[in-house]
Parts: sequence; structure tokens; C-alpha cells
Amino acid sequence: MKKYCLLSFIIMGIVMISCNNDDDKENENPSLASVLVGKWGQTSFRQNGELMNITDCEKRSTIEFTSTLYTEIGYAPVNTDCQVDFEITGTWTEEGDKLTLNYVFEGETTIDITTFMITDNVLTITYNDEGAITTFDYKKL
Repeated sequence: MKKYCLLSFIIMGIVMISCNNDDDKENENPSLASVLVGKWGQTSFRQNGELMNITDCEKRSTIEFTSTLYTEIGYAPVNTDCQVDFEITGTWTEEGDKLTLNYVFEGETTIDITTFMITDNVLTITYNDEGAITTFDYKKL
């Protein structure tokens, strides 16, 4: 009887340790989606790997993610003013390093599937824009 009691305690201890380790790993590696939620300000833009010049006005452009929606606001210089060039609101989903953006722009429903990465509070979004590989970098605000 003592052997069964001792064996039961050992098994219970292993089960408890296993559960704790899983919980710890989950807290150490939050999903990319949970890190993505928030507001991001554009810092740079590259096309086919070449860094493009962007104005201070264009650097006011933002993308903001909530749990299911996103809003992207783009700024552009118009004469001597900095004005909103476009505003897009839609839904998003994430699967691995793929980000699916679903929105209506100028009356047309669009689904963009992009790759994304977050490193040191920098969000990098890359997509194929009619054959040109376009990459935007954003800093968490």
C-alpha cells in the first residue's frame, strides 16, 4: 500500500510540474497578435529593398490595431500643408507571420495578405504591390 501511495504522489508531482511549465512558456511567448494591438507610426518605406525618401508629413501616417479591426491613416504633403491622403478601416486576422487585411477602398473590396514581423517595438509589414515588394516600418506609439 505504501508503494501505491508513494507512486501516486510522484505522478501527481509530475503532472503539477508539467502544467506549470506550459503556463510559464505561454507567458514568455505572447502571440504576435497580442503585441500587434495598438497604434503604430510610420518610420520608413522600402520598395524592392530600396529605402525611399519620405517626408516628415508622411511620417505622421499611422496604423492602429484593435482586437479585430484596424485603421490606417496616410498623410501626404499638399502644397505647403500636410493633409490626410487616405483613411482605411477594415478587419484583420493573423496566422503565423501572415496578416490578412480586409477593407473597402474607393468602393472596392480588397484583401491584402502580407507578412509581418515585430522586433524591438518595430512592426514591419511587407506585401506584393503589383509586382513591387513594398515594406513599411512602424514604431509603436
